[in-house]
Amino acid sequence: MNKMLLLLITGGIFTSCVKNPLSDYQSQERAIISFRLPEGQVGTSEIINGTDSATVTVWVEDDVDLSAVSPLVMVSKNATVLPAPGVKVDFAANNNRYAYRVTSESGEQKYWYVRIMKKTTAAGPRLQLLPNNGQWNPAVRVYSDLDYNDYLTRYQGWNGGDGCYSVLLPDGRLLWSFQDSFFGQVSADRNRTNNVMLRNAAHLQLDTSLQSFVQLNPGSGSASQTWIKYGNAPEDQDWYWPGAGQVYNNKVQMLLSHVKKTGSGTWDFAHVSTDLAIFDLPSMQLNQLIQDKDTLSNYSAGSMKAPDGYTYMYSTENGFLTSSMYVARAANHDLNGAWEYYNGTGWSTTPVKYNVCNDISQPNVFYKNGKYYLVSQQIIFGLDIYILESTTPVGPWTNKRTLYHIPDQYSVGFISYNSFVHHALSREGELVISYNINPTDFSTNFNSPGSADRYRPYFVRVFNWQ
Repeated sequence: MNKMLLLLITGGIFTSCVKNPLSDYQSQERAIISFRLPEGQVGTSEIINGTDSATVTVWVEDDVDLSAVSPLVMVSKNATVLPAPGVKVDFAANNNRYAYRVTSESGEQKYWYVRIMKKTTAAGPRLQLLPNNGQWNPAVRVYSDLDYNDYLTRYQGWNGGDGCYSVLLPDGRLLWSFQDSFFGQVSADRNRTNNVMLRNAAHLQLDTSLQSFVQLNPGSGSASQTWIKYGNAPEDQDWYWPGAGQVYNNKVQMLLSHVKKTGSGTWDFAHVSTDLAIFDLPSMQLNQLIQDKDTLSNYSAGSMKAPDGYTYMYSTENGFLTSSMYVARAANHDLNGAWEYYNGTGWSTTPVKYNVCNDISQPNVFYKNGKYYLVSQQIIFGLDIYILESTTPVGPWTNKRTLYHIPDQYSVGFISYNSFVHHALSREGELVISYNINPTDFSTNFNSPGSADRYRPYFVRVFNWQ
């Protein structure tokens, strides 16, 4: 036999025996990639495929019959969806919502919560362009979010607070939490009278409806009670300030700062420990309260689910005219599991403080398109909100630039702080950021027109931030 022919034959036999590594691969993708109605739809559907929640929002004309809708649905390659594409669904009987189940080629399932909203509810966000007088990066465009500024302009019940955080729940609801908060009545001229201050508060916003505000604090009005109490301790001596939260295993895990009064002065208090509250879904009933997850620093300030399988937690600690930022993490995104601490070269199971970035107040770290970003506010109640970036969750953090300058009017008679990025409110990839104002004279929160607007969060939307 010809040597060349023999070589070709044996080479073919060898090649045929080598197994294609992709021959048994089955995709785990289970996403809705397109959702539209045959008629009556206004604009394109908003599809959010998050770690904790997967939602589709569709806007329609006011006269569309939602009792027999036949959506056209496209899902990931080789995935299936129920109800199937084109099948009639009675959205009207389910408060204009329906849960679609997408199953990947490999059998994993994910529920997608679809909501259809009439055109009259789709006017937002109402935005007002804020002029840049050279106070922030010239490429960035910033708008005041009139919708959410109005949403938290309340006239009864909760009507002001700081420490404003939000968590998107799996069914599309938003969980809002606050730290020190006022409860009671506010008059038409925004005069706050007969109010009580509680150490923490929370409410649910349904379907991002600006008319939905479901209070989670027991009681009502000025008879409301604190949402999460520190055992049976007097509330003016030991209390919780809620912080960053996430959804894990269909429960909400929320980091808490246990704070203790240390003296009689206004600023005589100190962080004692980072604790963890776990809430059942969908009820939001407190399931478990775990004390002393960490006693070294305040890791309730910010957290992030990273694509490497860890949830990272960030703490800041003030020094003389500066601050330091520390990093801890929990494997498999479970904050109730063991924590590790970054020590500069690796991760230690023993709590340690290693500074990864100076001059950070409240840390907002998130991942997008292969980079990690850190948004924070200028220390010592400064007015600049800035952003840095890194290729790792621990830095080094570079390319610092200012995203927004809080109005100078809040530099006299006020302090501003608590900048937080609300990712669930973004509609076009912009950053939605709230910041808090607080009068230096506590008594001005009461008994005069406009007093209810002196202690509260305000919202801006930041475009071209990358």
